[in-house]
Amino acid sequence: MDQQNLYRGLTQDEALTQVRDEIDHIDQEIHALLNQRAQCAQRVADIKNNFGANSPVFYRPEREAQVLRKAMERNQGPLPDQEIARLFREVMSACLAHEHRMNVGFVQTLDLNTEQAALKQFGHSVEPIAFSSATDTLSSLARGALHYVVLSVNTLPEVLSLLVTHQLNVVGEVTLHGDESFLVVGRQTVSACGDDKTALIVESGDPVIADASRVICGGTQSYIELEGAVSVEQVQSLVGEERNFHYLGLFPKAVF
Repeated sequence: MDQQNLYRGLTQDEALTQVRDEIDHIDQEIHALLNQRAQCAQRVADIKNNFGANSPVFYRPEREAQVLRKAMERNQGPLPDQEIARLFREVMSACLAHEHRMNVGFVQTLDLNTEQAALKQFGHSVEPIAFSSATDTLSSLARGALHYVVLSVNTLPEVLSLLVTHQLNVVGEVTLHGDESFLVVGRQTVSACGDDKTALIVESGDPVIADASRVICGGTQSYIELEGAVSVEQVQSLVGEERNFHYLGLFPKAVF
């Protein structure tokens, strides 16, 4: 039924009241479902704790990437896909904070939107903590003062050795405005989600590797990204037996 027939015989105020009543009903349903989802998140936390893990991992970037991609795939409008993903990100952020509130470090500068990238990746229910340098941020992550760190790829040359020394992994990526790229760094390993990249650091010299999607050189080391989920053994065959490398793990590509 078209809108003209739907509101035939009604005044403007009566028509608006009818739609607003429908909105109120929908809001009640959304509210109930949000709390139901939070209850499920709490059950997930209880399961992880009850099954004996000494340090259960609450944030699973591969799982979140899958949820966001599914939300965008099933979207039929009128809201655009990216808005749907953003809304689901905030729902997941609130539910995860109900399980386990996280803090995320970033480098605060005038020319980088790293805090914005951190909030895009984790939502507004995390605690963002600003640092003056990438070195300090990664050192805090390594000693357990932070859960995760978001770094601009522009800062990578100065911290490649720290990623190796502290045995840190790349667990996600964020893009802003189409041309700003950031990496999410953590201490966990990530499973494949279906649309992934693999990160490694190799000794410089000739850092060229076939099919590398990103190469960033810094001093005697180079950061390299490969498309897809690539195992340690596969990386070894790509870089050659004679070259040393440090495997930074695989991670889901930025979803939106």
